Amino acid sequence: MERLSVPAAPASAARAGEIAAAPTTPAAAPEFPTPRPSPAERAAPIPEALPRKPPNADAAHPGFIEDRARQAYETGRLDVAEGYYLQLIRLKPKDAAPWFHLGNLYSEQGRLDSAERAYRESLRRRDDARTLHNLGLSQVKLGVGALREAQKRLPPDDPARRETQEFLRILLESIGK
Repeated sequence: MERLSVPAAPASAARAGEIAAAPTTPAAAPEFPTPRPSPAERAAPIPEALPRKPPNADAAHPGFIEDRARQAYETGRLDVAEGYYLQLIRLKPKDAAPWFHLGNLYSEQGRLDSAERAYRESLRRRDDARTLHNLGLSQVKLGVGALREAQKRLPPDDPARRETQEFLRILLESIGK
């Protein structure tokens, strides 16, 4: 079956309320010549060409990211805070603070191996007593966990089991747990 083509109606044939089609012939030259810009106007930068602040420029600023990380951490959105701290580490690779906060976050999540690594990275950038303290706590928790697991796995008649049990008792008494 053949398709019939209907020629387009000329713009003047548009009915009331219809939008007329745009003319297909080039526009006629203006009656008056366009004034030429002066040399000073030609040298001035075009407003569209001026550098503009990107829409998310503040989002790449370390202070902005640090604030967002802290807010996320304080409101318990630890996965969001982790992302911000990792972004901050990329922006400020020599800064110890994001590593310290990341270590605290990992420790709070029970990810003690990751916390230990983060605290070590923080210490590589700045020798700090609080970071050393938190590193020690993570290591003690890791050690207690390993000793408890060893105690479960060792046979009841193994001397290492009794030694582990005694060491755990002394250690836990000394830290008050």
